[in-house]
Amino acid sequence: MTDLNRSLFRLVNDVWTSPTLDPFMILLGSINEYGVVWLVLLGALAALGGKTDRWAALAGLAAMVMGLAFSEVLKSIVMQPRPFVSLTDVRLLVSPPGSYSFPSVNATYAFAAFSGTSLTARRLLGRLPVWGWGFLALAVAVSYSRVYVGVHYPGDVLSGAIIGLSIGWLVASIGFRFCEVEAFDERSRPPQNR
Repeated sequence: MTDLNRSLFRLVNDVWTSPTLDPFMILLGSINEYGVVWLVLLGALAALGGKTDRWAALAGLAAMVMGLAFSEVLKSIVMQPRPFVSLTDVRLLVSPPGSYSFPSVNATYAFAAFSGTSLTARRLLGRLPVWGWGFLALAVAVSYSRVYVGVHYPGDVLSGAIIGLSIGWLVASIGFRFCEVEAFDERSRPPQNR
């Protein structure tokens, strides 16, 4: 672990803090546990949106599952202790997780859900939908909160974000081919007489 990683952790966890921000950062972590907020958002997108939104939600869900699996495997290989284990005077605002620190699973599936849905929608629509920017803001806020509450180093969340973005991009690239095939099949069918 680098001195820069430790220094940035101290800034976010100790210097750039405020008692008014504490409950909000704790809330961000709790709604993101087990991907709950992302499952709700993807479910709402699929239920309330059109065909493109359903494809995007499916891609986001697939990216989340892949991101979770990949980051859990990597976490068990690297076995980096959490900041509150290896540093003194950490401001720990939540119950201490029992798992290792690197990479942040929360950041991984937040960015996987964001990128899987947003990149799929962008490929299908030719533009990023407005909700995509909201998903990005939420993924960034959730990732930042993991350092703020004392359970991850900045390197953990940055690595999780990169993994999530990469998996989301991969899922969107593969998923887009399926969407194209289905769209082609629908265009090639003769119109039904009514």
